[in-house]
Amino acid sequence: MSNGKTTLRDVAAAAGVSPMTASNALHGKAGVKQSTRAKVLEAAERLNYRINLTASMLKSGRSNIIHIIVNEFDSPFYSRLVQSLANETTARRLTPFVEQTRYSPDAAKQALTTNPFSGQLFDGEIIHASGLGTNLPLAKMNAGRPLVLIDGCEENPSVDTVNFPNEEGARAAVQHLIERGCRRIAIVGGGYTPRVKLAHVETSYGLRLRGASGALLDAGLPYDGSVTFNGYNSKEGMKAGHEIGDLIIASYRHQIDEPPIDGVFCANDYSAFGVIRGLADHGLRVPDDVKVIGIDGTSFGAYSTPTLSTIQVDLDQLAQFALDMITRRIEERMHGGTTVAPTRATIGYQLVARESTEIVRR
Repeated sequence: MSNGKTTLRDVAAAAGVSPMTASNALHGKAGVKQSTRAKVLEAAERLNYRINLTASMLKSGRSNIIHIIVNEFDSPFYSRLVQSLANETTARRLTPFVEQTRYSPDAAKQALTTNPFSGQLFDGEIIHASGLGTNLPLAKMNAGRPLVLIDGCEENPSVDTVNFPNEEGARAAVQHLIERGCRRIAIVGGGYTPRVKLAHVETSYGLRLRGASGALLDAGLPYDGSVTFNGYNSKEGMKAGHEIGDLIIASYRHQIDEPPIDGVFCANDYSAFGVIRGLADHGLRVPDDVKVIGIDGTSFGAYSTPTLSTIQVDLDQLAQFALDMITRRIEERMHGGTTVAPTRATIGYQLVARESTEIVRR
């Protein structure tokens, strides 16, 4: 240590690696083994090593700041998404700068183009594209900086994309309801779209609808406008729950043996909470009268009443994929390497069965 200050060479020696490897690990660059990165970070922490950001920017042309843009902060799902992205960013010794768009294309454009730091400070952007539409030229707006889309859902991606398991997860959710004995299953989300128009959809809901409707049709169950309802948040979900409740109560009045709806797949957990509340307003019990399942896997579902069955998506894996992609593109840009074609990855999921889809013994 010269002048009592810990240097990069000190960290490298303590970790048993070269100064170049130590630098790559500290700056979150791709190509460093996780075990090696952990040794370097531990050594840097133990020796109280701090990167001089100004000197680093002058030398490397990088700020190590990643611009993360999401739709909102308020919902449990987005809180968890931001947490996963921020944790993975900081774990790579990068700094997250987080903004929200409130589902507004204008706000997304402003974040990418007129943010006072966008043209100078950010090494690249990770943006959640769901709800912004497919016609927004995000890659052109950010002046050529590395860009990763979350849930871009393009059939032929124009930039690196990490997608949720939209179609696969929705199919698994509906199959779960079928296995639990449901035969008249409603879908709550963005409303009805004919199957023929779902062949080339490029939205997360379109893919979820394709998976859910496919599971219904494969089981010989109905898929049409009578079993689809609008509801993409808790307030709209409650309204859908009321509409479903009205149908069920009307069937009781007319002494119809089979209820018109006995299961509900919701296109996200947030709407599922609303559906359960809407059904309760009509005196209908979940899972006794209607079984309900969501998708996303927010932690609140484990504490709701009843607890919510869900397709739990792997947000930590999403963050790993997104940071792998963005750091690789940053490295390419810095070294002028050959640009590979845009890549796409789909994260994993698991079915979490809870009280809302339990089989009721009568």
